[in-house]
Amino acid sequence: MNLFAFWWPIGLLLVCHTFYQISAKSVPSAMDPFAAVFINYVVAATAAFILWMVMGQEKNLMVQIGKLNWAPIVMGLTITAVEVASVFMYKLGWNISIGTTIVNIALAVVLAVIGVLFYKETLSMQQLVGIGLCIAGVIVMSKGA
Repeated sequence: MNLFAFWWPIGLLLVCHTFYQISAKSVPSAMDPFAAVFINYVVAATAAFILWMVMGQEKNLMVQIGKLNWAPIVMGLTITAVEVASVFMYKLGWNISIGTTIVNIALAVVLAVIGVLFYKETLSMQQLVGIGLCIAGVIVMSKGA
């Protein structure tokens, strides 16, 4: 596999998460956070529909519903909670440089544990040291928040 094919999703995630966090922090303070999330999902649903119609292989909704399991439903519920929490995090005064850093580092540690416990992934000593440094970093950053 070439490097671009392997790394482009990471680059896209980095760019999109950056714009996402800037946008979440820029929601007007007078705006209801739930209205902001609702508008976000109207835009996201429209974009997803267009992408599906242009790039999707099977465009029959009933066929796709027949293939449905729990994952897209849980993803929808949890991403809504992520959106609401992000908007409230900024409305409550978290700095963009601290709040998301703490969340992302803590998430990386939680997912590493889940990977080992439920997906039979293994971690090297170097990776375990990295996780330890991440935990220490969250503790240090949390003290100043």
